[in-house]
Amino acid sequence: MSDRFIKFNDEQLDAKQVMMLQDLARLLLKNEQTKVKIQKFPYYDPINNTLITSWFWSHRPKDIESAGLKTDVMLAAYGYKMMDEAIVNEVLHDNEFSHPKFYHQLFRLLEDMRVFNFIKEERPSTAKQIDLRVKTRLSYTESQIKFYKTKTVYTDLLFLYLERAFLSQNFFDIPTIHPQLDDILNHMFQYLPDFFQNESSEDNMYLAQRVMFQIDEMLSHDMLNEYYHLPRKVYEAIHEMSYEDIKRMDASNVDGQDNTNEEPDTTSAEAETNAQDSKSEGGAYLEMELHEGENSDVMSDNDTAREGDSTDDMTDMMTKKGRGSNHALDRDEGGSIGSNPSFALRGINENVEIEWKVPDIEPEYISSYQQVKNEVQFETKDLIQIIKKTIDREHVDERHNLTKGRLQRDLTNWFIDDQYKLFYKKQDLSKTFDATFTLLIDVSASMFDKMEETIKGVVLFHETLKALNVKHEILAFNEDAFDSDDRKQPNIIDEIVHYDRSIMEKSGPRIMSLHPQDDNRDGVAIRIASERLLRRSHQQRFLIIFSDGEPSAYNYAQDGILDTYEAVEMARKFGIEVFNVFLSQDPITEDIEETIHNIYGQFALFVEGVENLPSHLSPLLKKLLLNCILIYNIQIFVTYIDLSILFVLEC
Repeated sequence: MSDRFIKFNDEQLDAKQVMMLQDLARLLLKNEQTKVKIQKFPYYDPINNTLITSWFWSHRPKDIESAGLKTDVMLAAYGYKMMDEAIVNEVLHDNEFSHPKFYHQLFRLLEDMRVFNFIKEERPSTAKQIDLRVKTRLSYTESQIKFYKTKTVYTDLLFLYLERAFLSQNFFDIPTIHPQLDDILNHMFQYLPDFFQNESSEDNMYLAQRVMFQIDEMLSHDMLNEYYHLPRKVYEAIHEMSYEDIKRMDASNVDGQDNTNEEPDTTSAEAETNAQDSKSEGGAYLEMELHEGENSDVMSDNDTAREGDSTDDMTDMMTKKGRGSNHALDRDEGGSIGSNPSFALRGINENVEIEWKVPDIEPEYISSYQQVKNEVQFETKDLIQIIKKTIDREHVDERHNLTKGRLQRDLTNWFIDDQYKLFYKKQDLSKTFDATFTLLIDVSASMFDKMEETIKGVVLFHETLKALNVKHEILAFNEDAFDSDDRKQPNIIDEIVHYDRSIMEKSGPRIMSLHPQDDNRDGVAIRIASERLLRRSHQQRFLIIFSDGEPSAYNYAQDGILDTYEAVEMARKFGIEVFNVFLSQDPITEDIEETIHNIYGQFALFVEGVENLPSHLSPLLKKLLLNCILIYNIQIFVTYIDLSILFVLEC
């Protein structure tokens, strides 16, 4: 396996941490579409609706890293609301001073201190984290002061002394830098405490200018480093926005919705699917209840009716960016995404176009499939036998004193009971369970050395479920790397095994059409598969993803892991059980495991050496099926108890 993983500054992304920061940012900004990225300096970009946190906190103790990133989010969000855009632009375009870097950073330092003081007053519970941030930052400043004491350029040293004074709120220990500057510093440190009386960006601008008027002519060079940052392009863009644009942005922030990509679709509300209360590994905040219509309510336990799909709605057959497209499928295969807004393709996926394909079954596939089927027959038979024994197991407990059934030996009730409860019944467990599966296969180029054994695992999966009469769906996904650009990113979904034909004998050979292609945009494929699973009328829905753990597509490198994590968590919110089967031909390192766990949590199966895939997949599938049986029988038993209690109460 290659070392190609999604990284920030050569660091592996902690998707869960970024999601936590993203939730905080969306809460503070009241905008459900806000994204969080990690770069050098914290700020908020309202044009792209992106909040930036700093990598300054990396490689520090967990408590410091967490406090630093959270306070970055608070600083960026509150700073955007509190800093006067007109004043910031005035500072950025002020050409009066010879050392603009020093001026800009000093102004930003003052503004950051003003914002943090406000946050501590507004939200006292944040004081501990802000204090930890200040303590860490102060330690860093002290180390930089020691370094710049050895240099002949005094600009950075002067700024660091000013930063230390504001961070520590100590204006009594006046530093000595150079004889020409010492007298100025003595006078400066007398009025610097006036900062605590400042209530606006304008006040801080005047204070920064007062400092500059004193030291600007004394400095020979501008600052070498940048410790604080004013995003010039962002504030210039805000300044250039029209009044109507600003009004529209403010409205979207109030109602928490982004209407920039809104498309009128009168039919989408009718196509939204329902989901039951569910819990996931993400925690209590992921628990939710939806009260929406079903795509189809005619599906029974036997699933004899055709499943509703995109062909039921002619409006979805038109090509739409970010919603998917349907390319000339005359049969029931295929479909499009977009009926459920929770799985809509937005943000970095807004230009994705979905193309559905049904590979042809070539004549040679039939013999090849039979050969692979024979290679996994022992695992398949063992697995089927175990499941069937569990399904067929009878509960021998007898219920006596009933009004119908088998005549019991004790006939006492004939004389003492007016209802003549003389019969008994054996309690049989249900011989069916209510579950459905989708297998999602990464067929990107990085799977070229894993595809042969992957096919064996897919055949094992298919043959087992088919023998147990469990309907399922098998999809393969990839992105066309050659046709992808800024305007569109074609994603191909190959429908390998159609849901309604999954238990038929002739459906299997199409599995042999699996072959490596181009890129993989995992988050999109998971959303598509999840939405299709929600159309099923089953109590339990399972999504199993075969991949090598490398989300990689056009303009997807930085956000691939986070986007995939979001898709997984959204699926789990709707009660879908998501599992990843990680395939590798090389030894799996701790870093790789951590990255996969960041995306899928603990629901990941690591297969080192894909020749071992069938033996690893068999226990997983057995566990899932047995769990289905257990849960279903518990539901049947609880329902029986509830009905019994109801009958007693009514009597």
